[in-house]
Amino acid sequence: MTAALPSPVWRFLIWACGTAALLAAMPPDYRAGAMMPLFAALLGLLAAAEPEGVWVLALEVTTVGAWLVTTVAYGHDPSPLTALAIGSLLYVHHAMAALAAHVPVRARLPVPLLTAWAGRTGGVLAASAAACAALIALAALPAGPPPAVAVVLGSAGALAVAFALTRSP
Repeated sequence: MTAALPSPVWRFLIWACGTAALLAAMPPDYRAGAMMPLFAALLGLLAAAEPEGVWVLALEVTTVGAWLVTTVAYGHDPSPLTALAIGSLLYVHHAMAALAAHVPVRARLPVPLLTAWAGRTGGVLAASAAACAALIALAALPAGPPPAVAVVLGSAGALAVAFALTRSP
């Protein structure tokens, strides 16, 4: 018998990552009430239950929208570490959902498949963290780019990583 992870456990992890990303992106006063955490949990549950459907995209777009509302409309400081955490959670959520979309709920995910997935995901997250650290260091220099330019550079870097990932096997 080979070791394997039950698909429902994998889907629970999808729910946890998606819900955590959305909650982290919300303004603090939204998280303090009961309604928005319940909304985040429900949207995360829908994405985990139907990873091949539109709910994964809905959760991720809502998370980015919440982050923009938090930083632009509410004026909260756009912390690079919070942005990295939200981006990392969204990447892991998306990658987990992509895998779950091809695995029946009753199936078990074999450890070699999970190991390969974890290696690729860990590599992307490490590269993203290194790029984020470099961008933070660059923005902190006296002659460094203003925050708006740093955001554009970070977005360009994220798009470059996404493009590279679509071209890799």
